[in-house]
Amino acid sequence: MKKILLSLVLGSAIITFAQSTDYTKFVNPLIGTGGHGHTYPGVTAPFGFMQLSPDTRLEGWDGCGGYHYSDSVIYGFSHTHLSGTGVSD
Repeated sequence: MKKILLSLVLGSAIITFAQSTDYTKFVNPLIGTGGHGHTYPGVTAPFGFMQLSPDTRLEGWDGCGGYHYSDSVIYGFSHTHLSGTGVSD
């Protein structure tokens, strides 16, 4: 009886593990990069020591995050982006 119960538990655990959901299809890294969101779609190292992302605006209030979705030109890449600043430096 214990062997049957153990095999059922292990079998259900294996089936549950095999049917994992791919949550990456629900992620949109461009949310907040347009309008007045002031976010960037780049990567961040632990604790924000590096924030690599493209630079599409060099001046102006909407460019204070360094990237804006509506721009069609990339001027370069920098390692010091800020998200949600609300004001340029």
